[in-house]
Amino acid sequence: MVVTKAVAVPIDELIKKHSDVDPFLIKKWERIFSLFFDRNASHQVDWGDFYLVVKKVRDIYGAESVQTDFAKKSLAALWEGLCSIADADKDQLISIDEWIGLLKKTNAQTEPKWFKDYQNFMFKLFDVSCDGVMDLAEYTDGMNTYGFDQFECDAAFHKFSVDKKGQYVPQMKPETWNTYFHQMFYSTNKADLGNHLFGILDF
Repeated sequence: MVVTKAVAVPIDELIKKHSDVDPFLIKKWERIFSLFFDRNASHQVDWGDFYLVVKKVRDIYGAESVQTDFAKKSLAALWEGLCSIADADKDQLISIDEWIGLLKKTNAQTEPKWFKDYQNFMFKLFDVSCDGVMDLAEYTDGMNTYGFDQFECDAAFHKFSVDKKGQYVPQMKPETWNTYFHQMFYSTNKADLGNHLFGILDF
């Protein structure tokens, strides 16, 4: 199958087209789609994008690492799950509109399996020591997989990894990660710390 590169849809057009969704969510969903799923910048997601993530994980952690093995198995399952529910035209490609349509059907109260799988995959990918918590070094390595540099990672981690008093917390537990993950996808409150889970937002 020959894959034709799609044309990027301007964010203003997406907001207008999906006027039933808060514009802040559309901007976050488009950012997640572009940065974490559309790795080959084709403006649509296919298995090749997931393979590029696996390749980057292998480059960072090593071919025989637990992270690489986990990424191979988890991303294959995640891709199959996403295709089964998001690929409306069954072309083995997920467009930005199909991605938004998928998220519109989902919310923090009704988590589908793909969302839980992706949430767990990201935490486990970052938790290199497998000790059930994530520190700055682990977060940085994980974000390097997606092209973020040390400065960006340090700024984001210090932004969101704080207690109720705003004091820096050097390690993040899965419960906090899950809360922030939900906020990243579904919160319309720009003050929520989870908005910065994958890099500080500038909108």
